[in-house]
Amino acid sequence: MLKNERRMEQQMNGLTKQSSKFLNNVAGLKETIEKQQRETEKIRELVAQRREDLATRTKLNEAVQEQAAAAKECTEAMQDHLVRTEQEQSQIRGCVHTLCEATNTFVNARELPVRMKGVSVSHSGDEWLPFDVSASDLKGLSTIWNRLNIPSENVNKWRQLLSASNPQSDKENITIAASIIEIDLTSPVSQK
Repeated sequence: MLKNERRMEQQMNGLTKQSSKFLNNVAGLKETIEKQQRETEKIRELVAQRREDLATRTKLNEAVQEQAAAAKECTEAMQDHLVRTEQEQSQIRGCVHTLCEATNTFVNARELPVRMKGVSVSHSGDEWLPFDVSASDLKGLSTIWNRLNIPSENVNKWRQLLSASNPQSDKENITIAASIIEIDLTSPVSQK
């Protein structure tokens, strides 16, 4: 019996050790599982944050693309306006050049359309008549018109040009500017 008791005691000790080892393993596994759950939760939070960041960046990218498209449209519109303006200025410069040749007058084209600045030669050809007038100065423009008031169709063309470059002139004068290109080249050109 003593042998049986010892054997039982050894078996109990063995079971206790195994049980204790098993419980330690279970406790270790629990800690590992909890640790992994905490890490998984951190990763989920990080993934959620990254998704929010991605959504925010996507919205920002879309907004930037919309702004870029709007800026591109605005740039194209400004370029079209610039081309039209340059064409109009080129047309005016051509008219000014033709009128200068026809009326024996020099106009500084760089000053147009803000100012009318230049020199005309009197119809007798012996006197230089300088002028420098703001396009909004109706009195000065009238003086230039009177100086150029020689019997010729070109005087009317000059009046049309001056009226077109004057932003304060009435609508009637502005509509006359459309016919600036029509210049009578059959009239005699004065000798320089």
